[in-house]
Amino acid sequence: MVYNSIVNKFFRKKKKILISIFLLILLYFLIPLPESFFEDEYSTIVVDENEELLRVFLNKDQQWYFPPEKGRKIPEKLKTSIINFEDRYFYYHPGINPFSITRAIFQNIFSGKIKSGASTISMQVIRIHGKRRRTFWNKIIEILQAVKLEIKYSKEDILKMYINHAPYGGNIIGYRAASLKYFGKPPDSLTWNEAAILAVLPNSPGLISPVINKKKLIRKKNQLLKTLLKRNKINRSVFEAGISEPVSGKIKKFPMVAPHFSETIKQNYGNRFKLIRSTIIKKHQVRMENLLNDHQKYLKTLGITNSAMIVVETETGKVRAYCGSHDFFDEINNGQVDGVFAKRSSGSVLKPFLYALSIDEGLILEKTLIKDVPSYFGSFSPSNADKNFNGVVSAKEALIRSLNVPAVRLLNYYGLHKFFFFLKSAGVSTLFRAPDEYGLTLILGGAEISLFDLAKLYTGLGNLGVFRPLKMVYEDLPVPVKTGTRLLNPGASYLTLEILKELKRPGSEFYWEQYQSGYPFAWKTGTSYGQRDAWAVGVNPQWTIAVWAGNFNGEGNRNISGASCAAPIMFDVLNYLPKEEKLRWFRKENISFKKINICADTGYQAGPDCERVLTVDSPDNSKVLRICPYHKTIFTTLDGKTRVCSLCWEKNNYKKVKKLYFTPDVIQFLRERGDIIPQLPPHNKDCSSTGDSNPLKIVYPVPNAKLWIPREFNRELQNATFTVAHRVKGREIFWYIDDVFRGVTKERHKMIFELNEGWHKLLVVDEEGNRDSKRFYVLFTSGHR
Repeated sequence: MVYNSIVNKFFRKKKKILISIFLLILLYFLIPLPESFFEDEYSTIVVDENEELLRVFLNKDQQWYFPPEKGRKIPEKLKTSIINFEDRYFYYHPGINPFSITRAIFQNIFSGKIKSGASTISMQVIRIHGKRRRTFWNKIIEILQAVKLEIKYSKEDILKMYINHAPYGGNIIGYRAASLKYFGKPPDSLTWNEAAILAVLPNSPGLISPVINKKKLIRKKNQLLKTLLKRNKINRSVFEAGISEPVSGKIKKFPMVAPHFSETIKQNYGNRFKLIRSTIIKKHQVRMENLLNDHQKYLKTLGITNSAMIVVETETGKVRAYCGSHDFFDEINNGQVDGVFAKRSSGSVLKPFLYALSIDEGLILEKTLIKDVPSYFGSFSPSNADKNFNGVVSAKEALIRSLNVPAVRLLNYYGLHKFFFFLKSAGVSTLFRAPDEYGLTLILGGAEISLFDLAKLYTGLGNLGVFRPLKMVYEDLPVPVKTGTRLLNPGASYLTLEILKELKRPGSEFYWEQYQSGYPFAWKTGTSYGQRDAWAVGVNPQWTIAVWAGNFNGEGNRNISGASCAAPIMFDVLNYLPKEEKLRWFRKENISFKKINICADTGYQAGPDCERVLTVDSPDNSKVLRICPYHKTIFTTLDGKTRVCSLCWEKNNYKKVKKLYFTPDVIQFLRERGDIIPQLPPHNKDCSSTGDSNPLKIVYPVPNAKLWIPREFNRELQNATFTVAHRVKGREIFWYIDDVFRGVTKERHKMIFELNEGWHKLLVVDEEGNRDSKRFYVLFTSGHR
């Protein structure tokens, strides 16, 4: 009987134990461990190429919360301090410490309140994640999930979870943010004293910190140091140094380097990545910011309040420095506007690409002459910056001097639509209208461009015609950086770069070739209409630099000029940047050229009438250059004074002569600038032939033009100025309006007329009877101008 009673009691007790075990096992499986352990609550961190901090952004809860980094090791000092303070047997228990739990139960019973929770680091990870209140039931959940955590993750992973997500006081989460905010240094550089502070902080972050209840923090920190000494984790000298080391009560600020760049990166990549490794090189960036700020002090004295720059590695397209303004915190002058992506009038900085395309198209080489005379394209009549005309100039001179009229004539010849679609294909993102809406002003700044896109264009030119997007982050580099689209012939790119290299540099840079340390640089400046934007952009095989200066509010200023405002900044940047001798200049030997014969006088392909011939390089695969249009063969009397033809020459009294021949409009301006013009002798007056083409030409107005005559502010009408050119110097020209004689000109053929509204006819006649006429319509403007 007694035996049966004992057996029954044993089985009842065993049954309870089994039931308890079963319930615990059931709870273990019913209480899940989160799949994604910590939600995406981190701050966005932007670092440079070498993983140095550029900028840290607050997370959505206004916390400094660094995302974990794979492969980053926990500093040994911090690891030792945390384990000895929080969980001495961390590496030995399965997520819970039975001895600590037993001790905590007795302590809580005898004290009558919860005095100890016996939480292991694993249990604290569960609590931090769940953010639960400290209750008995929640403690059971923590215990079960902690065991699960230990099964799923390694000890190192669990420790990283803890220190990456533990609260460290205020809005500081995780040991990396805490190390930087409290001590201004990365965790790898912590002293034992600082490591001890970070070990004790998560225990009660709302009650103690270096800025709250600092004395209590120091007591707890010193107690931990004593423990470390007692357990032989540190020696006596380290202990004493730690005890005496002061604890600063100031919160450090995070670095604020490349603020505009970091904002852009966060907007573009912040939803995909929390830790963003950029292509910026921090030491270059800091130097560029200081340099730009120094230049801006001078520009400010001229009434110019803003500037921006971008530096790109030519070969790879990696952005190495990016300054959206001279000072991000200059609120008075809108310093937080990002000038690198601001859309501004391009001025003349697109001209090199038109010249390169025209070389590729077979329209020009550097010696090819382009007309620089008054030109009219509908209602649009371009003028050069100095308001003068040169008659004809070589393509090289036109590009170096940035002449507007040759550029517009070349664009009209090359094709507006073709040039527009080249810009779009090369990555210009700011063209939002149709080509015809921009018109030929596209080449003079009629369209807007950003500094970013401009750097992209010149990087493509520096890669000899291969264009690709610029790279700002390494997360965006899944493909080889050298991929791209070829849009320009390498030879055309090289010849254009050779021309741009010869631009005269500003200031002391004028003598750069005299210094052994001087490096070639192909560069171009631009100034927008109304002097609102100053540009300077340059490229060599190693670096592409683009600079803008002006006012973010769009206000014009007569002091704004690409050459005087932006170029000095660009060359200071170039002088600072490191240089590789192998990337000194572009290698011609790696580019295919063909030899062609050109006319030495005009730069076109030599024709049968060209006497002086040069052999030059032309890009391989480029189209055939046009035959020289300015040389012709004529027949003259033996003394060369009179032209003759088959209808009027005398036997044995004529000869064949090759002559350089310009049209009257060109000759007029060549003469005005003092050039000696080769003259064609007059045709035999007694010849029944009409002779050669008309030497007389009305330059303005064009046929059937509508002339808008503006009023002055006093309501009086202005007068119209007409221009005529004559091939022969010194000829008298007789002017008629509506068959009424109005005057005579000699040498400089310009006349001013006061006209009525309506249709009119201009007739001009020279002393030999050559004539030209044009019809035009006059309209009066009703308002002021």
